[in-house]
Amino acid sequence: MRLIALVLASCCVAAAQPTFRSGVELVILDVVATDRSGKPVHNLKASDFELFEDDKSQPIKTFQFVDSSVAPAEAILPPGIVTNAGEPGGIFALVLDEIGYYVNEVQDVRRAAQRFLNAAVQPHDHIAVVRSGADSGFTLTSDRTLALDQILSASGRRDRGLRLEQAGSADTVGAGDFDTTSPGTLGKGSFEVLERVVDRLRPIRARRKAIVWFSRGGELPANWETNLEIGQPIGRNEGALRSLIVRAREANVAIYTVDPRGLVAPSTSGRDNPGAGDFADTGTHRDLASATGGRAIVNRNDIDASLRKMAVENRAYYLLGYEPAPDTSKTPRARRLRVAVKAPGVELLHRSLYVPNTGAAGATPELLASPLPLSDLPIALAPAAVAIDKRKRGILLPFEIGRDLRDGTEVDFTAIALDPEGKVVSRFNGRGTARNGRVVGGLGLSVESKIYQVRFAARALNPEISGLAMTTVKVLEGKSKEPECAGFVFEQPGAREGLRLFTREQPITISTLVSADKLDGAISFGLGAAGGVPQRLWPVKLDQPVANGLWRIALSLKAPLPTGNLEVRVVRDELLLADGCLAQFVSR
Repeated sequence: MRLIALVLASCCVAAAQPTFRSGVELVILDVVATDRSGKPVHNLKASDFELFEDDKSQPIKTFQFVDSSVAPAEAILPPGIVTNAGEPGGIFALVLDEIGYYVNEVQDVRRAAQRFLNAAVQPHDHIAVVRSGADSGFTLTSDRTLALDQILSASGRRDRGLRLEQAGSADTVGAGDFDTTSPGTLGKGSFEVLERVVDRLRPIRARRKAIVWFSRGGELPANWETNLEIGQPIGRNEGALRSLIVRAREANVAIYTVDPRGLVAPSTSGRDNPGAGDFADTGTHRDLASATGGRAIVNRNDIDASLRKMAVENRAYYLLGYEPAPDTSKTPRARRLRVAVKAPGVELLHRSLYVPNTGAAGATPELLASPLPLSDLPIALAPAAVAIDKRKRGILLPFEIGRDLRDGTEVDFTAIALDPEGKVVSRFNGRGTARNGRVVGGLGLSVESKIYQVRFAARALNPEISGLAMTTVKVLEGKSKEPECAGFVFEQPGAREGLRLFTREQPITISTLVSADKLDGAISFGLGAAGGVPQRLWPVKLDQPVANGLWRIALSLKAPLPTGNLEVRVVRDELLLADGCLAQFVSR
């Protein structure tokens, strides 16, 4: 454990964040083409489309069909390894409008979002889950751990604003990026949260980006009961809604709206609330979806099927690029967009307006703030959570940067840990020198027992090239209901030539943290060829736990080590203890 403590001791040195540059010359429009059954059409050509700006035909300058329906083969990695290689699939931001639905509707929202995560999302899709009215960060990731944790933590807050507060009064819950006021503002708080999510998706260019909004359709005004008695419409904050639509169109973000009630009947409208016929708040769903190129999933009992269809159409679409007509006015004006298709029986879905970007909101973010991994400079990580003592926790991050860098190339790197609220809680910066085409090393981040997104950015200085990798790490508290492993730590004397690449001429210690309410049975380390069954088992002697319900178990192997691509696992009664209790390494 001395090595772990030394690494973690230097975790918090401040660092300037590296930057990257990019640009867009054409207006890029993503177009979903489906047949009458709703399946994407894959065989269209540029000549099959006609694009109109303000009803004037525009030549299509660029054309591309994006099909990320199947995960690329290179995305399948050995257990415990994360890289920035491979193209992301669909890009989805699930916004759980907690301030827009009631406590008794939470289970419906959780079930629908969880089923979407488990049944519709593919391994290479990137997803973020944002909760309005809560300390909620925005972290796109292909790992499901953080997203699932946010879904299961969702609550309902709409009740707080009814009969209790005046319009516009604040009932903030923490200080997260997506915190806002309680109900009573005609939807303003809900729309503002969506607008902030749009701004986080804005830097992703030439991709279809979807927000999935689980909500009743905005907040009720504080005087909704009086409005019903005198027969006036409920209303909504049109200014906030208009601002949201403009921003979504600027950022080319499609908003899919989901009413969690499904097929609405008066008895399911919420506790002590009027029936569905008394106010039509689903009109916001339809307006918002149609204005941004999404779909409204309202008044349906097949929410799961609709969400699966939404996921499919956001992985297969066409990118059409055109040059907008010159605009000599002082204030850039919006232009109406329309796309027609010559192929019979094909339906199109796309945004209907192009709004020129007028402010800094469209600027390229710093490297560490990029919503998606960047793969110009290859990066591989092998994270593991560690416990220094009963109270201190940390993340060890072995890394490999580059593949064919010129020997002697200097590489700056920065790692940060973001908590579920999106706050940077730990940072490490350093510089390495390439040897044999790459920089290999390790660092530590001091953290508490939570789920974190770790971001690792690197920039080679000559030639200048950058990369960004992301991974989700669960730092265990202890006493998990089902056993969990926290990743594997490999300790061997000498420098590494590659990530998880070791010499057979030196001894090695392999360890992991195990969290369990009760750890019984015959616990063993198993070792064998990668992908096969263990060829040998070493019984584990369980000493005093590091903390309550948290054990560090280790296997020490003397030199010479077995040769080849090996797999280590933790087993109980010869069965794998848990999904995360397996890792691979190479000995030569």
